Formats: sequence, structure tokens, C-alpha cells
Amino acid sequence: MRAFVAFRRFGFTLIELLVVIAIIAILIGLLLPAVQKVREAAARMKCSNNLKQWSLACHNYHDANQKLPPGRKSLGFATTASPPSDPVLLNHHGILYLLPYIEQNALYSKFVLTSPTGMYKYSTVAATSAFPTPDAIASGNAALAATSFSTIRCPSDSGNPIIAPSSSYSPDLGAGVQAVKTNYDFIMNYLSLRNYNYWRNATTSTRYIFGENSDTPLTAITDGTSNTLMMGEMTLELYNGVTSGWSFAGWVSVGIDPVGAWNTTYPAQGLNIWNYNNAAPPNGAFGRRATWYNAASMHPGGVNFVYADGSVRFIQQTIDVPSLTYLCQMADGQVIPNVP
Repeated sequence: MRAFVAFRRFGFTLIELLVVIAIIAILIGLLLPAVQKVREAAARMKCSNNLKQWSLACHNYHDANQKLPPGRKSLGFATTASPPSDPVLLNHHGILYLLPYIEQNALYSKFVLTSPTGMYKYSTVAATSAFPTPDAIASGNAALAATSFSTIRCPSDSGNPIIAPSSSYSPDLGAGVQAVKTNYDFIMNYLSLRNYNYWRNATTSTRYIFGENSDTPLTAITDGTSNTLMMGEMTLELYNGVTSGWSFAGWVSVGIDPVGAWNTTYPAQGLNIWNYNNAAPPNGAFGRRATWYNAASMHPGGVNFVYADGSVRFIQQTIDVPSLTYLCQMADGQVIPNVP
């Protein structure tokens, strides 16, 4: 008589498999936001460290020269002819002067500082004002604008870091150089676009630390270095204009003004403003700031700034405009004890 042995089949039924897949999907859904938060926290820390490096560079420059570097040097594109432009136009970005203090000596040594780094100029430039020779192209300065290094980039910002060849925004007026943008810039008054040497002609109480041809000693910051903004963040993408390159000043490259009001935006002033004049998309998208002078970041809820004392702080985008104004002005007698 033959014995029959029953074999049990091991495996998942279709229902069991679907349940397992559903559980895994739920776990991934719960884990992904946590991973993203950790990743953003690390990126924000790296961004803060970059700003810290810029603050140390500013202070080391000050130690060597008894003044902070200019925000920009001898611009050629203000829209009003009075006061007049400098006789010699350079369009230097202030970051250029900080290169030796962020371990970029080799790059710095390639620049010809007596030559311009950008060639754009506006019709208000008088006949007596001109670019010296060799110009930005012949000197090689324009080509160097295509150099990238980590200290100019916020790791949270995935926007396009390249300035496409353009007659207004490129260092060579669109001849072919693909210049590299910076996420970090000096706090400067947006009216530097309207008047040449606006910083020199501003009243003491309304001056920011930086401007065209600024030469601020730390002693001039009478509101206190711990109460005055020095540098901040800007996103690579924006709706109205093009984010500035790091070595030269093209059109509208006059730094960051958290309370600038050249354009009608919604709201008109403040941090992380994405809506420009209720224009059509891609206007209004997170990460695409409204216009050229806005302070904005990809960090949710606010923007990183470095103060004149070297401290880096994350300022909430809910801060009111008067408080931001007092933080920008270095000698207005107004101190903000608790910055939101």
C-alpha cells in the first residue's frame, strides 16, 4: 500500500502581498519627510557656514585695510546722470576683493584689477567716463566670471547657476561667457541703480554698510555690529532680472536690499517675496524671487543673514519691514533687540 505525504506550499497570497506593499508604502511616506528635513537641516548648516566664511573674509580684509571692501566698484549703469559716474568704469563686484581671504588666492591673482570685470554701461554714462584698456574681454577678467567655487553656492538652491550670454547681464555683453551666479551678496541700497555713488551721497543715518565705492570702517557702524546686516542670501532664480554674478556687476547688480521698493510686488517689501506684480507663471513659484534686489532663500520660513559682528542668524520671513530697515541701516540709532 503506497503512503501519500501531503506537502504544504509556502508563499504569499495576492492579498498578503498587497498588504505588505501597502505597509511598506506607508512607512516610506512616513520616513521621507523626516529624511528631507534632515537633508535640509544639513544644507542650511552648510549655507550658514558659507556666510560665516564670507564674514571672516570681510573682517580679515578690514584688518588689512582698516575698512570693509566696497560692495561694488565704479559702476557704469545707474539710470540717472547726477551725480556723475566715475571717470574710470570698472564694474567690480565686492566679492572679488575677498578672494584672498577665502583661500582663492590663485583665482584672485588671475584678475587684472586695473581693468573692468564687466562691460555693461547705461546711456547716462558721460563721454568723459570710459572703460580702461585692456577691457574686461582683453584682460581675461570676463572669462574668469565662468569660474565656480563652493563658497558662493547655497546647497539648498537647485536653480540654474549660469547666466546665459546676454547683452545686459554678461561680463562680455553676450559674446559667449557663461558667468556663474552667487547666492550671497552684500546688503546694499537698491537705489544704487538710480544714482552713481549713491552710498557716498546718502545721509549717515540711512547708509547701509555697503554700496558703490563704500569704504566703511567698523567704527562707523554706530548701531552696533551685532545689530546691522552685512550679507545675505538670494535665490539663483528670479522673475524680474537675473541674479548677479560673483565677480562683476551687470545690469541691476547692486546687491541685496531686504526693504527695496523699486517694483510693485505682493507684498512690496520683506523676505521671500515670490509674487512680482501678479504676473503670469512662472511668477509666484517658491524659489523664484520676485525681482533683482529681493532677499530670499530656499530654506522654508526665512533667510540666512550674517551680521557685522560675524554672527549668522536665520531671520523669519514674518519680520516686519521697519525692523528690517533698522537692521539694514548702520547708524540710524535704532536697535532691534529681538529679531524674529
